[in-house]
Amino acid sequence: MKSEDLFKLYEKQYYHEIEVRDKLNARLQIPLAVLVATIGFLGFMLQNKSPDVSGFGVALFWVAYGVSLVGVVFSVVFFRKSWFGHTDKLLPTAIETENYRQQLIDLYEPYESKDELVEEGLKKYLFNYYVEFSSQNTINNDSRSYNLYKMTVSLTTSAIFAFIAFVPYHFNGLDKDNHSKPIKVEIVSIPKN
Repeated sequence: MKSEDLFKLYEKQYYHEIEVRDKLNARLQIPLAVLVATIGFLGFMLQNKSPDVSGFGVALFWVAYGVSLVGVVFSVVFFRKSWFGHTDKLLPTAIETENYRQQLIDLYEPYESKDELVEEGLKKYLFNYYVEFSSQNTINNDSRSYNLYKMTVSLTTSAIFAFIAFVPYHFNGLDKDNHSKPIKVEIVSIPKN
């Protein structure tokens, strides 16, 4: 493969990895919403659980609730690993590249083929950045993608077990609002006319 073809390949790969990073970050929005909803749902059931009910339904509720809670914890860990902790490599700014080009012009000024040498030096400069940065960004995106997958599995498990916990919560009367509450009755004397 010619060096010109390699240059185009690595340049394309660099920009592809930047685009993949943005897509992976966008894909994290839906699991984040599901995670927040699952945490809210688990909090609601815990807050409104009646302490007066016992039996197999309560045991099933607590087992499913616990598994769901563990899934939430793993989801949060994998979410954090997917979104944070990656340092992507970005090309130098245009000013930095132009300053380097100016250094090459100054360096090759005395040579007869100075224009070709400057062009070749600038290509090598960009080529090295494309190779190094696209490689690092690929490693980062692979890690993001794998952690996003693990988060999705954990979150799906958590949501399934939250629903399983809801079944005895709803049908076995674990919701404290479904229990009759004592009514205070006061007998007062009615004035006679």
